[in-house]
Amino acid sequence: MDARDELLTIAEIAIGIAGFSGVVAAFLQRDGLHPLDRVRFLNIFATAFITLVLAFVPIAISQVVTEPDRIWSYSSAALIVISVSNSIVAFVWFVPVVRAHLESQANIPLAMLVVPTCFSLVVQFLNSGGWVWEPGFLAYLFGLFVYIYAAGLMFVYAVLFRPEDSSDT
Repeated sequence: MDARDELLTIAEIAIGIAGFSGVVAAFLQRDGLHPLDRVRFLNIFATAFITLVLAFVPIAISQVVTEPDRIWSYSSAALIVISVSNSIVAFVWFVPVVRAHLESQANIPLAMLVVPTCFSLVVQFLNSGGWVWEPGFLAYLFGLFVYIYAAGLMFVYAVLFRPEDSSDT
């Protein structure tokens, strides 16, 4: 498999986001971490950890499957399953908690997460079946970039829009 370096780079980025969000959460703990902050940092960590796991999925699959097309097809299928289950958890648990704590524009506009995620799922679906093109690395990499984007966006919103700031804006 030729894409190991890129996948390991994605894994390093995910570890960096998870670690840095943990450091920020630790510093915020000194002033008393708002319950919303706890949920936000847990979600950032979970998204970064999922990205880390997804970066290793093709490497694990390549130990069993030798055909490159099948590696990326199966990897995209795994990304679909993980993304759909993660989205269900997010909309059942995370979104209601955030909405309960914030009534202002400090919420992440859901379209900024939903649109790229849905587009990524379509790309992964096409990649997993090889319906439009031969299954390949770039389509899978796009799915990982969407996860990195989501973790970064959530991190920026968690740092810039603190719960106590919501009344000022």
